[in-house]
Amino acid sequence: MTPTQAQIHWAHTYNGYERLGASPGHLEKLLRSARSSWKANDRVPEWCGVDFLRGWAFYLVLADRHAGGGTFGDEWADVLDRLREHPSAHKSDRPPANLSPAVLSLPTEFSSAPKMHKDSAFLAAKQARWGEDHVAPVNQFVDQIRTEIAEEWATEHGEDAPPVFVPYVDPDSGGVSARVLFLLESPAGPAALGSRMLSADNDDETAKNVWLGYQDSGMPRTFGLPWNAVPWYVGDGKKNRSVTSAQVERGRRYLQELLELAPEIRVILALGRRAQASIAPDERDLRARGIEIIKATHPSPIPAASTRGRSLLEFNSALATAYGIARDGSPGDR
Repeated sequence: MTPTQAQIHWAHTYNGYERLGASPGHLEKLLRSARSSWKANDRVPEWCGVDFLRGWAFYLVLADRHAGGGTFGDEWADVLDRLREHPSAHKSDRPPANLSPAVLSLPTEFSSAPKMHKDSAFLAAKQARWGEDHVAPVNQFVDQIRTEIAEEWATEHGEDAPPVFVPYVDPDSGGVSARVLFLLESPAGPAALGSRMLSADNDDETAKNVWLGYQDSGMPRTFGLPWNAVPWYVGDGKKNRSVTSAQVERGRRYLQELLELAPEIRVILALGRRAQASIAPDERDLRARGIEIIKATHPSPIPAASTRGRSLLEFNSALATAYGIARDGSPGDR
């Protein structure tokens, strides 16, 4: 069995050196009995707990990388299958599906009007779907980001560390199958503190403008994936603060990891100065990978008001262009 990129990333979200053994040698000794039992009986021992299995998967990924690749097989598949069925495994413990992005089942029914997240029943139904196969790898990545930032802030601020809010991505997006990445600046309050997800259905004017952009361009919702140059909330609960250059630089690493999880991305729609600045250092490399960059004004009502609506016309035009590239696979179709 060849693992997907999402599965490899998932395996790395569990640091076996911190949780089980301090080095590859320690991990190998700890896992030796279980691996010997697996080889003798062709099955993972029943006594293996969730942390042990996560450490086993972590070890196999490291061993494959050290060997130069090509070592994954039945052992990897059996460990992942045991984790999927383990009664004590939480959502984040279970590995992503074996399906490639191209054959994942995607949603087919969507909101009929903007701002639908103000409907509590509609919102709750969405939140219950955060673990669907096409978005689970990205939302597990969100959990990882939240944990990393929280640990850093705890070290820096101690008991005075503020809470960390990193919104999930909408299950009505394309997730790892998406072709167009909507890259904005940072999560707004309605996303980070309200629905807790990045979505065109959020109860705010920017989300409404994105929802209308989908409608006007004809782009299916499953073509898109929302993200931010700085993926964590930088506001104070009342309004967003401007992001710093250091935060944007930190967000670049997360963006690069996200693109590994979503290999079908063909266009990055960079909306606003901060989003455009975040990808500027990598623009040449992204284009070399076959990813087109389209820059446009942020779809916020603030530039829309100051430009008398011209910024929204620019946004809608950029979205239509992105859809043409993503749909037809050719930059020349713009």
